[in-house]
Amino acid sequence: MNRGNSLAESQIWQLLFFAAILIIIFSVLFHTVYDIKYSGTGLFFDYASKIMKGSLPYRDFALEYPPFALFFFLLPRLFTTNYITYAILFGIEIFTFILIGLILVYQIALQRHLSPWKLMAVYTIGILAIGPITGQHYDIFPGVLVLLSIFYFWQEKHGLSWFLLATGTLTKIFPAVIAPLYLIYYLSRKQYRQIGTGVLTFALTGLVILLPFLIINPTSLLNLYSYHAERGIQIESTYSSVMIVLDKLNLISIQSAFAFGSWNITGSVENFLAGISTILLVLALLALYFGIYRRVRDGKATAAEIGSWAFMTVLVVLVTSKILSPQYFIWLIPLLPLVSGRFRYAVLALFVVVGGLTYYIFPHAYLGLIDFNTLPVIALLVRNLLLIAMLVLVWFSLESKRFDQKK
Repeated sequence: MNRGNSLAESQIWQLLFFAAILIIIFSVLFHTVYDIKYSGTGLFFDYASKIMKGSLPYRDFALEYPPFALFFFLLPRLFTTNYITYAILFGIEIFTFILIGLILVYQIALQRHLSPWKLMAVYTIGILAIGPITGQHYDIFPGVLVLLSIFYFWQEKHGLSWFLLATGTLTKIFPAVIAPLYLIYYLSRKQYRQIGTGVLTFALTGLVILLPFLIINPTSLLNLYSYHAERGIQIESTYSSVMIVLDKLNLISIQSAFAFGSWNITGSVENFLAGISTILLVLALLALYFGIYRRVRDGKATAAEIGSWAFMTVLVVLVTSKILSPQYFIWLIPLLPLVSGRFRYAVLALFVVVGGLTYYIFPHAYLGLIDFNTLPVIALLVRNLLLIAMLVLVWFSLESKRFDQKK
């Protein structure tokens, strides 16, 4: 009994230790030697202020984010009209979700009989790798909502899991790609009732969140769709990194231009790629889903693999999307500790390198990238190739795990 209490106390101290490290990282490191001068907080404050004054998003002013993102923008604005105070409160809101993510990783480790300190160390390293941009954008909110959804999926609280996934989707769209993973798992276990319940919960949650906008102005949400449909190839995307290299080799001719709140590339090839990028994204996801389904259709799939599946699925979105802003890598942080298999630490090492290259590109070499300078272009190409390598490595890590279990 005493030994059990001692073990429990040591594990709690591990949690407190990593929480203290995260406090130091966010309050000191990200504001001194490892900082970023650019922040999205001012934009979020502006959106929240317009709503507080009675303006309706999508109808009265352009908004590129899904409706539930407004909840996170508005929450700190309810307590202040001052931007500096808002920025502090918004930072506290972000850090609260960072801690929720840490606690979830700790709980997942305990429930899956894994080492809590190892998983929490991976989570902390992931935050360090992506860097101070983690505290300047709201992307940790949907990322942690995905982790919460997976956590409750493993708890077999499927209604709550799908509710959280829908909430995350209406915060930043990308969590929607996790839904087919749940469906594949249900199919492998012939859990048809859960399929119906899950899809219905997801749909009803989305409808409740969207309903006020649909009632006030039924066409307002079309502006959100049009905004993203009309965007071109963002300069940091995988497509862009290849095309810039081809431009440097005088094989094609492209330019950089600012539009839709980001730097993009322009040219005839860009127009073609922008038109088919969504098709390529969908085809890549379908290929991954089919590969996962083939792994589990024998009925021997373990729910633990969903963590690795989710990580790969989000990676596919990043690699094939026409937009790849630096803050998108925040989506991967909560999922990184869930990657399993023989090569999981190699995946972590690649993630650290990707984070370092991303921090070099933005903010330090961004002006050079806009001008197609050689060093930033090479860094971008290497970064995006490493994303593909990471995707392949996670897949083979699962394959090696399956092979080890058969031995």
